[in-house]
Order: sequence, then structure tokens, then C-alpha cells
Amino acid sequence: MQVDVFTSGIWQTTSTVLSQGGACVIVDPAYFPRELDAIAARVRGIGRAEAVAFTHGHWDHVMGHAIFPDTPVLVHPVLADAVARGDARAARYLDDARAFDSRWYVPRPDGHRWPTTLQGLATDARTTVAGIALHALHLPGHSPDGLGLIVEAEGLLLVGDYLSPCEIPFVEDVAAYQATLRRLLDLLAGEVVEVIPGHGPRLSAADAAAIARADLTYLERLADAGARGDAVAARAVELPRAADVVGMRDHHRDNCAVVGLTIAP
Repeated sequence: MQVDVFTSGIWQTTSTVLSQGGACVIVDPAYFPRELDAIAARVRGIGRAEAVAFTHGHWDHVMGHAIFPDTPVLVHPVLADAVARGDARAARYLDDARAFDSRWYVPRPDGHRWPTTLQGLATDARTTVAGIALHALHLPGHSPDGLGLIVEAEGLLLVGDYLSPCEIPFVEDVAAYQATLRRLLDLLAGEVVEVIPGHGPRLSAADAAAIARADLTYLERLADAGARGDAVAARAVELPRAADVVGMRDHHRDNCAVVGLTIAP
């Protein structure tokens, strides 16, 4: 099996092509048209696209599906259901993509839409796609529709927006995020040898585990401050990394709001 990882010019967003015997699974194709053309050219050079997979529904991970028309798209059932129902969350993901593209003059010839064919992968389901054995994981906390994929023969884990060395956790549900990190730590201590995060470089299991432990510490301190209603303590929580990256303090404030605290800039 072959693994090709492409890195976007926006936020080091990763797109992964898993291939075997000329058949490909493309995970989170992103983001700019020239980058998507390069991914599509690589797939054509290998053979054909059998499936696309989204690790979650956030706009920076899903807009590239149109470069592979009529290809089934694998997602977590939470996202498949949200799209089928016309849920406000699914609509907001597309609105966010539309707003970003408009702001930065990004052409999107196929528009901003969901794929016509979404196939939900049940939690802990094992399936074979393009001859590749995949184990699907539900990874909530960053978003409710988080889908992790283990490529079992390679000990490779694709985790979407977890375990990134480039950013702090972006949290929607603290308890769910903590549970996801604990599950990932168990996997990293066992079958997983390499991780591809949604943003940033490929990681060894040891490096990914160190990020998971740092993120757990951050979230535990954040949750404790929230439980005590202590905005001062929440503001003082040390970021696990990327403290010098513009915007991370804003994301920390967003995380504080999740635990019910408002902190000043």
C-alpha cells in the first residue's frame, strides 16, 4: 500500500491518498484549486478514485470532493444524517466555505455543496475500500461528526483535527474531547505506529501521544476552572503549544466559553 500526503497552503491542512493496486481512497481533499488539481493528477497517475473520506464536516476539509465527481464519500453517520436532514450545522459548514472563498477570491467552479453520495461508516466498523482494510472510529469533541480511520495493515491513524502540532484544541464539547484523547492514547500505546493529523506533519506514535497528554492537561485545567466559575484561572491556563501563533488566544477564549466562562482579550 502507498500513502501520499499533500499539505495545503492554508493551515497546513493535510490531504491523504491511500492507494493499492491502482485504486485510491482520498481523505479530506483540500483546499485551493491548484492544490486539488495536484491531488487529482496524483490519483490519475496511480489509477482511479474508489472513494473519498471526510474526517469531519468543517469546510476546510470537505470542499475538494468535487474534483472526484460521482465518487462515493465516506463520513461518520452523524454528518450523513445532518446533511440528509438539511441541518443548520451542515448548512453553516458550507456557508463558512462560501464566505472564505469570497473573501479571498478563491474560484470554486462546482459551487459549495455536499456530495450527492454520502456513506456513513458506523462506529468501530471495519470495511475494505480499494482493497484497503479500514477501521472507523467516532472521534467527537472537536465536532460531533468526527471520523478517525485506522489503516490496519500499516498501523496508520488519520485523526482529522486532533493531535495537531500546529494548534491548540478547538473544542466544542470538553468531556467528549477528553474521552476521544483517552481513546487515542490507548491506540497509540498499541496498534498505531504513525499518525496523520488534519493539520501539520506526520507524527510518530510517541510524538502524537505527547500531544494528546499535553492536550488532556490543558482540557483538565480548563474544565476545572469552568467547574469553579473561575475566569481568572481559565485565562491563565497555559496553552499546550502554538502560543505564538496569531489567533490561538482567541481560540482559547472560545474554549473558555464552552465551559461557561467569558474572558477578556
